[in-house]
Amino acid sequence: MLPYDGARARALRLESGVCVEDLATAAGVSPNTVRNAESGRHQPHPRVARALARALGIPLHEIAPGGPALTLRDVRGRLGLTQAEMAARIGVVRQMVSQVERGVTSVRSPQTWASAYGLTPTQWRRLHQASRDLVRRKVAAQTRQRRRKHARGEST
Repeated sequence: MLPYDGARARALRLESGVCVEDLATAAGVSPNTVRNAESGRHQPHPRVARALARALGIPLHEIAPGGPALTLRDVRGRLGLTQAEMAARIGVVRQMVSQVERGVTSVRSPQTWASAYGLTPTQWRRLHQASRDLVRRKVAAQTRQRRRKHARGEST
């Protein structure tokens, strides 16, 4: 996702005189989601970032400044599409979009997919690889964490 600036979002919320609970209600999310996004503990999903910006009455770029999207999921989020909507654009099932966005599956026609995401085939391939790399890093981190727990004698 675009880098979400939680500190900026918090400052804008406080400037507006809105409490966490009211912002959460207006955005349709939980107060914990707002707190986690503002503290930087979690990067909010693009849909959540848009909802928070809308609830604050500000453009998204004020709390998620520009810069390139990191993954295909991010690009789809920028387009405001769900996986099901993207699947309908491409003519595949939603699960296929999920697998491709995670880099688990390759596609036969990158041109078709690139067009649906509003990208060139080269951009699409780069983002598909970035998605794959992200998943690999997550799996590696989870594996390291399990190994550390196992070495300390903790159950998983």
